[in-house]
Amino acid sequence: MTNTLPQRRYPMTRMSLLGLTYTSVPRPAMVAWWSAAFPGFGHFILNQYARGVLLTLTEVVINKLSGLNEAIVYTFCGRFADATAAVDENLAFGYAAIYLFAIWDSYRSSKSQGRLRALSRTEPQPIRRMLVHPLEVQYIERKKPQTALFYSILFPGLGQLFNHRFCLAFYLMFLWWSFIWTSHALSACLELLYGSVSRSTAMLSAHWLMFMPSVIGGAAYHAYRGTNEQNKLFREEQRAYLEKTYGRTEIAIFTESG
Repeated sequence: MTNTLPQRRYPMTRMSLLGLTYTSVPRPAMVAWWSAAFPGFGHFILNQYARGVLLTLTEVVINKLSGLNEAIVYTFCGRFADATAAVDENLAFGYAAIYLFAIWDSYRSSKSQGRLRALSRTEPQPIRRMLVHPLEVQYIERKKPQTALFYSILFPGLGQLFNHRFCLAFYLMFLWWSFIWTSHALSACLELLYGSVSRSTAMLSAHWLMFMPSVIGGAAYHAYRGTNEQNKLFREEQRAYLEKTYGRTEIAIFTESG
């Protein structure tokens, strides 16, 4: 006989081998902004990882095939004829449609998920504190958001690993390694430290370099916000446990402020 939690119409959390997944209440404008910065990152904030991976891979592949980043670089340099020649119009129009859909869908989903999270609060439901699996031990604990932010800036994906989001951590680390390799960013930084400015500039790949600020910023924001969200779930789980265990005693544990 297995010990399983009863099914609810509006579940709020689920703990598994891959981490803790939960409904979220982000600001829709912020989610849309990160989707605009890098399609798919808005869906990562909403814990919609399958959609996020699909959209980020689409962004990388179609952007490269359409020559969009090269056209942006040429435009900034005032070389408008080269920018026009670099773009594949067929792929660019398809890219624009997917780009706009990613922004709209993440904005819409954030509002819908906020309503579902509010409805889930109307159903009393326990939050799982710990999961022991032969391959991994998952648990909720209080963490410092600044630590997740620091490690994400140091290397995107480490903040997600800090938050036990293993698949997303692996994916972001893979993306970051790919961009480091294709953009030659670290080699260019070493040449710059040696004083070879012209050589450093010549070896950089502008196309792949333009992805990197969005990736590092999105990973850092996701890790910082994810830590805060998990801390809230930790407090809710602790409050529910204390109310269940000591709620009928004469000792006043809880106050209205919190």
